[in-house]
Amino acid sequence: MISYQSKNDIQNQVFNLLPHQIEECRECDKLPASLEELIKHNYQAAFVCYDKKTNSIEVGVENEEENSPYPEIKVHKIPLAKAVANLRKTFKNSDADLKFYGKILAGYGSSSQVEDVVLV
Repeated sequence: MISYQSKNDIQNQVFNLLPHQIEECRECDKLPASLEELIKHNYQAAFVCYDKKTNSIEVGVENEEENSPYPEIKVHKIPLAKAVANLRKTFKNSDADLKFYGKILAGYGSSSQVEDVVLV
């Protein structure tokens, strides 16, 4: 299925959806799959998880400066109280990023798979 979306609508929808997904995280004690995908994409993270004890999102980012044969992963903690503001700052406006966000939005709460997003 192909989804047609405007660039402004994608940004507005992502920004409007973030508070609901953070609230869902609090209620269910886990990250919604679409929020996990968004965070992995924006931070280029190796892993993302919710830490119930600290009420924060942990983001593991590989340290690319290391010349070690084993990757060193630095863990960033984002408190849920600041998560919406922090995630808004990581929003990217390139066409490829907007298409990625569009796929997440089109698939959120839907059982149909979106294969491509056309920006209008």
